Amino acid sequence: MDKVVIGQIIESEEENSVYLRLPQRPDRIIPRRFLGNYHNKDIIICEIKEEKRTIMHKLHTFRENQVGEIIFDNGEPIILFSYKKGGKIRIPCKYFPNLYEGAKVRFKLDFNKDEVKAIVYQVLGAKDDMGIDIMDIAEQHGIPTVFSKKAMKQAKHTYEPRKESQCILRRDLRGETIFTIDGMYSKDFDDAVSLKRDGSDYILGVHIADVGYYIQEGSPLDLEARKRGMTAYLLSSVFPMFPKNISNGVCSLNERVDRYTLSVEMRISRTGIIKDITCFPSLIHSKKRMTYEEANLVLEGKTVLGYEAFETILYSMQSLAEILYASRIRNGAIDFDSNEPNIRLDSYGHVVDIKARNRGKSELLIQEFMLAANRSIAELLHEKGLIFPHRIHGQPDMGKLYSIKGKLETIGVYIEPLFSAKESERSMVFNELLTEYRNHSNYNIISNLLISCMRRAKYSLEDVGHFGLGLERNVHFTSPIRRYPDLMIHRILRKNYLFGIPQTAAEIEEMKLVTDNCTGAERRINSCEERVIRLKCREYLLDHVGETMEAVIKDCTDKGILVEIKDCIEELIPRSDLVDSQYDASKCHYTFVNSNVCYGIGTKLKVKLIKNKAIPDRVVLRIVNSELEHSYVFSKHNLY
Repeated sequence: MDKVVIGQIIESEEENSVYLRLPQRPDRIIPRRFLGNYHNKDIIICEIKEEKRTIMHKLHTFRENQVGEIIFDNGEPIILFSYKKGGKIRIPCKYFPNLYEGAKVRFKLDFNKDEVKAIVYQVLGAKDDMGIDIMDIAEQHGIPTVFSKKAMKQAKHTYEPRKESQCILRRDLRGETIFTIDGMYSKDFDDAVSLKRDGSDYILGVHIADVGYYIQEGSPLDLEARKRGMTAYLLSSVFPMFPKNISNGVCSLNERVDRYTLSVEMRISRTGIIKDITCFPSLIHSKKRMTYEEANLVLEGKTVLGYEAFETILYSMQSLAEILYASRIRNGAIDFDSNEPNIRLDSYGHVVDIKARNRGKSELLIQEFMLAANRSIAELLHEKGLIFPHRIHGQPDMGKLYSIKGKLETIGVYIEPLFSAKESERSMVFNELLTEYRNHSNYNIISNLLISCMRRAKYSLEDVGHFGLGLERNVHFTSPIRRYPDLMIHRILRKNYLFGIPQTAAEIEEMKLVTDNCTGAERRINSCEERVIRLKCREYLLDHVGETMEAVIKDCTDKGILVEIKDCIEELIPRSDLVDSQYDASKCHYTFVNSNVCYGIGTKLKVKLIKNKAIPDRVVLRIVNSELEHSYVFSKHNLY
């Protein structure tokens, strides 16, 4: 019988094993291979297979700060602790005043041979309070939600720019037209832009908050940021890499205040070729805090109060962005479109609406300018022969591509050219296919299936290029407030590029460890973000129980059919709910007994939302089409 327990790892003298200390039980000898990454005296949740007296796998490692929920058992408080993949464990709780049923609390563990007890030190609020659910999920994914006392003390004593002592070391750009463009609710601004013309050339300036000036390497704030890896943006909840007075204040490029920056200026031809690059410390004064929403209105030809003086430069920026985009596509960047949910919450954190996110012209403008800055910095560092964290993206997984080949053929999409193309030409073939099927009625499904075959981008000291962006090399430079790899690039620029100090073997080894940690942090945040989105999408569906909605089938498997509602909400209709149906794996569709009706990828349905009696926070999707207007015919000529 398998058993989930809390234990403590104790190092042994054996090379291949450690001790697992369990309260009120003998220590067990555990093979190291079952533990993954660990430290001596880590307290873990693990699953033990009793008959073999061995650990099967580690489920969770406790940290100093954890969030749990209070329940009562015979009048005694118990912490119900949730870890990844829905697992839960009950932990006895030491006395703490004012505990109540459903309270979310922070706690740490008191572990000894006699017992394990939770020591509560903060009541966060009720489990239904705004943001508590997201904080709980963040903690389950190992995302820190509080800062250390040392880091907060350092942040408190970090002050605004003192230009008198720094101006002689920086280029003074306060007289230039420099501004930020960010989301309506953004509060941390780490990039600003400027643009001038010199004959037929554009002079693009990208000015990035000089976080490295304020945050010394090895300081409490730096160690805290290194541990976090990057800021986690989870809808209305933000768990920043730096405390707010740093991320939203001292380092943020706020409107009409002086700020220290690292600037990169690029001379760009009218065909999008970056001809010359310079990088230097600077002092800027942002003239305007623009929002994407308002900048988009200006670029659509509308008048927006307060933007009148910036209209001409915005139009010029839009022209350059289009040139840079076209140049990237010619060089092999892949133009994927995918539907991401834009989830709107009310002041209580409740879902008001969900719809597919549309990126406007100003979002694409900033994207192109940041990409230009990132690849320009990568070239400067490469030319100096420096080692630095690259942002890399490998070739697509050909096995996965082969697995979706048959699915795409059921809707008349053929991707054989991808298998015969050389690696150097494959991104071009991707774009040709996406262009060919751009007007296909199921283009979003085609795009998403192809995206699913892409490998994840990551940080690495290897210089292997970025397949998706079609770049020989790329870095992350433009967000040092939000991403630790960007801060690393800033320090390399200052120390090794601008001041010419040679890199040491020890520095490179440390850089590799930190880079790998940042990739791990990004994966945890992405996983957490996906879970939060699923949570809020299901909340939205629960609010609409009894309604009928249009849906489209995104995939068919032996588990059931995956449908998409409102272009961005995914839910599975289990095979058990498809009465009198038979799954045909070779054609990836369901056929129904005594009927010519066929459900396959791209089939449009109407589904009714019904409350799930077995799982109260879920809905059941019931297909309400009595029959489709036409049976779905799979043929080479049925493109639409």
